[in-house]
Amino acid sequence: MRSNTTIKNLFFFTCIVLNFGVAHAQNPQQTLRGQVFDAVAQKALSGATVLLEGSTSGTSTDENGKFRFENLPVGRYRLRVSFVGYDTLVVPEVLLEAGRETVLQLPLNIAYTTLSELNITAAPLEIESLNPSVRSISNETTLRFPGVFFDPARTASAFPGVVNTNDQANFLSVRGNTPNANLWRLEGVDILNPNHTPNAGSQSDLPTFTGGGVNMLSTQMLGNSAFLSGDYAAGYGNALGGIFDMRLRTGNNEQQEYTLQASLLGLDVAAEGPIGKAGGASYLVNARYSTLGLLSDLGVDVGGETIGFKDLAVNLVFPFAKGGKFTLFGMAGNSSNVFTGDRDSTTWEFDKDRQDIDFESSTQVLGGTFRLPTGKKGMWHTAFAYSSYKSARLSTYFSGAGPTLADQIGQSRRSLHSYWYIKPNPRQTFKAGVIYNGGDLIQPYTSTKLDFGNLELELGLHYIKLINVVALEGGQINNLEPRLNFAYRLDANKKLTLSFGEFSQKPILPIYGGEQLPTALVQSQQSSIGFQIQTSPSTSVEVQAYYQKQKNVAVLPYSFQLLSSNFSNERVPVLLSDFNNPETINADGEARNYGLELNLRRYLEKGFYLLANSSIYQSEYRNNSSAYLQTFGNNDWRDSHFNGRYVFNTTAGKEWRKERKPGKVKLWGLNGRVVVMGNLRQTPIDASLSQSEGITVPLYTSLDGNEQVDPAFSVKSSTYFRLDTRLYFKWNTAGRNNTFALDIQNASNQENAGFFYYDHLQKQILEKKQLGIIPILSYRVEF
Repeated sequence: MRSNTTIKNLFFFTCIVLNFGVAHAQNPQQTLRGQVFDAVAQKALSGATVLLEGSTSGTSTDENGKFRFENLPVGRYRLRVSFVGYDTLVVPEVLLEAGRETVLQLPLNIAYTTLSELNITAAPLEIESLNPSVRSISNETTLRFPGVFFDPARTASAFPGVVNTNDQANFLSVRGNTPNANLWRLEGVDILNPNHTPNAGSQSDLPTFTGGGVNMLSTQMLGNSAFLSGDYAAGYGNALGGIFDMRLRTGNNEQQEYTLQASLLGLDVAAEGPIGKAGGASYLVNARYSTLGLLSDLGVDVGGETIGFKDLAVNLVFPFAKGGKFTLFGMAGNSSNVFTGDRDSTTWEFDKDRQDIDFESSTQVLGGTFRLPTGKKGMWHTAFAYSSYKSARLSTYFSGAGPTLADQIGQSRRSLHSYWYIKPNPRQTFKAGVIYNGGDLIQPYTSTKLDFGNLELELGLHYIKLINVVALEGGQINNLEPRLNFAYRLDANKKLTLSFGEFSQKPILPIYGGEQLPTALVQSQQSSIGFQIQTSPSTSVEVQAYYQKQKNVAVLPYSFQLLSSNFSNERVPVLLSDFNNPETINADGEARNYGLELNLRRYLEKGFYLLANSSIYQSEYRNNSSAYLQTFGNNDWRDSHFNGRYVFNTTAGKEWRKERKPGKVKLWGLNGRVVVMGNLRQTPIDASLSQSEGITVPLYTSLDGNEQVDPAFSVKSSTYFRLDTRLYFKWNTAGRNNTFALDIQNASNQENAGFFYYDHLQKQILEKKQLGIIPILSYRVEF
C-alpha cells in the first residue's frame, strides 16, 4: 500500500512539472527598472547614472528618479548607480528572468568625500551600520543556497559565528548565545516568534520562543533583509544574540505576475500586481500549504511525526507624492506535529511508541508602516504591529503506562517603532526614535553619525525600561546604554572597525500555572575590532574579534544557569517545584563569550560564488550565589551549553549558461555547503530522578571523592559534520521562467548527535540523533 501511494504522489508531481514546464521557446527578454532616491529624505534623484557592468547598456533617471531597461536578455547583471554628491552604489547578483520584471529601490547616501564604491543589496536605511556584523540576505540568495528549506533564517546559519543548534529547526546560536537571546523584526518593528512548529527538535518537545521548523514567511514575500550578529546600532534593543530584520518585497505596480512552487514539502503560490490604474500602489499575496507526508511515503525519516503547516501573507503598498508611503502587511498561519503510537505492544522500542502526541500552534501578525519626508533633509518613519501566538500540546499514554500531560501557551504583543531621521549637512546624520512593546517595555534612543572622510563615527544612546514586572532581587529593570561604532578607511579598499556598547534583554521566562515570575534585565557589554579588505569588486575578506560580558543573569542557587542567555531555547525540563518557589531564583549569574571570526565572500560573478568562514570561540558562565558556593565550594568559569568552540562553513556554487539556439537560454547550477563544528555540550541525566518524576531530569550534583561537583554541560558530543547539495536547472521562455531543483540535505547521511534523554520504556538513558539524509524535489515557475 505504501509503495502504491508513493508512486501516485510521484506521478502527480511529475505531471505538475510537465504541465507548467513545456512551452514554445521564443527569445526570452525582460525589463529591469527601478527608482533612485536620497536615502534620508526619500526624494527622487533626477539625472542619476545607471549602468549595467559588462555591457554597453546605460541610462539616466527621469524627473521621478525612475529608470528602465527594456528587452534585456535574461541572465545575471551587476548594477552601478552614481550621482554627483552621493556615494556610488554597486548592486551585485541582479537576476533577470523571463517570468517576472526585476524592480529595484536604490537609496543613495550623500558623500562627504570621494570614497570607494559600496557593495550592498540596497538595504533599508535603519539597517545600515559601520559594523561589519550586519549581513544582508536577498530573496535570490535564499532560493539559491542549499539545505535551507527556502528559509531565510537557515540561510543566516552560513554566516560567521552562527550555529544552527538542531537540524529540525532554525534555532540559531549567535556567538555562543542561546537562541533565546535573538530578536525577530518585521518591517522594522518587533514581533513574536514567526516560525512554524516551534517545538521541532526541542529536547522536551515543548514549544520554543525564537525558532521553529520553518519561517512563516515564504521566500516569495521577502525583499532585502538583514541579519545582525552583534554590536547593534542604537535603533535596536532587547537582544543579546542575533537580530533578524525581515523586510517584505513590494509587489509589481505595473503588471500582474504569478509564482507557483511545488515540491515534496508542499505548494507555494504567490500573486502580485498594481492596485488601481494610477498612483503606483501594489499588492503582494502568498499562500502555502505544506505537508511532509510525501517524504514519509518515500521512506525518509523526518522525526517520526506527521508534520504540516499552512500560512497566508499579504503586503499592500501605497506611495504618496514626494517620497511618502503607507503600507499594510499581515500574515497568519498554523502548524501541527502529530505522533500516533503503535497499538501493537510487541513492536515497541522506545517510550514514545506507546504515546499519542498532538501539538498545534498558530501565529498572527497585522501591521503597517507610514513614511513621510520632513523638509528637504529629513524623514519620519513609523511602523506598528500586533502579533499573537498560541500553542497546545497533549500527550497521552494509551497503554496506561503514564500520565496525560497537557500544555498550553498564549502570548500577544503590541509593538511600535517610530523615529525621525535627518541629514543636516553632508557629513552628519541624526536619528531619534522610540520602540514600545505595550505592557512590556519602552526603549527611547538617539544616535548621530559623523563622516570625516577616512574616519566615520556612529555615536548612540539607548534606554530600556521594563513595564509591569515583578523585579528580581538584585536585578535591574532599566538601563542606559551607550553605543559606539568607529570605522577608519586606510585606503580605498581597506577599513578598520571598532565597536563598543551596552545591551540589555528581558529574559524569556518559563511560566507554569499562569504565575508571573520575578525578572530583571540581563545586561551585556560587547566590544569588537575588525579589519576588512576589498580584494576585487566582487570579493571581500574580513576578520573580527569580539568579547561579550553579561551580568544579572538569573540562576537557581544550587545548580547551573536556568534563565540565562547561555542556557537553552526551550522551557527547561527540571522539577516543577523549582518554579513554584520563585524565591529560589536570583540574579547572581555571569556569562562571557569571546572569539575570532574570519570571513571570505565572493558575490556571484562569472558563474561562481563563495561564502567561506571560520569561527573559534568560547562560551562560558559562572554562578556567584552564596548557596551555590556553599554546595560546590567554587564559582569557576564553566562551559555553557553552546560552547562548541569552533565552526567552519563553506557555501559555494557554480552556474553554467547555455544558449545553443536563439530563444533557448538554459542555466545549470551546482551548489554545496559543508559545515564542521564542535557539537553542543550536554548535561548528564539523573536516571533515578527521571524515572520517578516521569520526565527527563538533568543531574544536578555528582561526587568526586567526597566533594560535590556541578556536572552541568560536562559531556562533549562528537564533532558535527554535514554536507548539503543543490542541483538546479533553469530555462527561460517568452513570459515564463522555470526552475527544477534537487536539494539533498545531509547528503552523506551523517548521524550527528542530538541530545540525551531518559526513555521510560527501556529504563535507560538514550541519545537522540539528528536528521539523516533528506532529498527534496521542487519545481518553480514565474509568469
